[in-house]
Amino acid sequence: MSALSRVFYRGTLSAGLAFTALTGFAALPAEAAVAAALPVADDQQGGAPFAEMQSRIAEIESRIETLQRRTPQEPPAETALRTPDSTGTGAQAGELRLPGQAALDEVQAQLEGGGLRLPELQSGDLRLPEPLQPGGARAQAGGLPLPEAAPQDARTQAAGGTAAARVRQVVTTALGKVGEGERKDGTTFYGAWYDDYTDQKGFAGAAWCDMFLSWVAVQHGLEKQMGVFAYTPWHAEWFKKQGRFDRKPQAGDLVFFDWAGSRSISAIDHIGLVTGVNPDGSVSTVEGNISDKVVTRTRTMDTIVGFGHPAYGG
Repeated sequence: MSALSRVFYRGTLSAGLAFTALTGFAALPAEAAVAAALPVADDQQGGAPFAEMQSRIAEIESRIETLQRRTPQEPPAETALRTPDSTGTGAQAGELRLPGQAALDEVQAQLEGGGLRLPELQSGDLRLPEPLQPGGARAQAGGLPLPEAAPQDARTQAAGGTAAARVRQVVTTALGKVGEGERKDGTTFYGAWYDDYTDQKGFAGAAWCDMFLSWVAVQHGLEKQMGVFAYTPWHAEWFKKQGRFDRKPQAGDLVFFDWAGSRSISAIDHIGLVTGVNPDGSVSTVEGNISDKVVTRTRTMDTIVGFGHPAYGG
């Protein structure tokens, strides 16, 4: 018995079937799941009559055509896979289109057909900026204007603004405590705070003028600018080592006093915060531990050793 191989062309099929019929058996391709055997008995002499064989061949060819029509055909290799675009127009079966493809196709068609023209550039429509002139002059005659050079570095201006704001905040906080003072047992809130902040003990009942201003500094994150001290001579010396200690007052300065009128840092008795400089040369201050309270005062230069200038800008 022999088997019939897959046949795609009728001429080849007919010849194959005829040969197979003569040998006694015919089979359809496995993919089609159809088999047809020619009625040839083992004891029959000479094979099937020719007319019957032709009829069976025609029947088999008809079945193959039916199966081929039912089986999806693979697209040609050169056919692009495309799907409808986002607008749902302009897409053909089996095509892959990107979003917006229809709009691009329409523009392309108008360009090719002469229906769409790009505007022509006229003289003077497009201008490049002229180069910056020497001395910071701005571009002229229609060129792109450039900003004038800043009279002061922007960072310096920003630092100045920040410094002024910090001075106002510090002064406001200190003035907000005017009238507060010591407890009945002689201790103070600021001394107790200094104990906790520095992890030390024994300052709750100590002289607290410097600890008051240290507390103000910490409230605004200005420990490194204003310093945190309880002993006023050390505080003044700290400013001096930074080159920030002299006798020229400014608002926001820390002012150091010697009631005896010396100019010696080691003789300093007291500290306050300058809230303003007056036309007569005196300074307005807010101070702690005066009559056991936070108070405001106007001080003249005869008792002032000097001023510490916090770096509020940095």
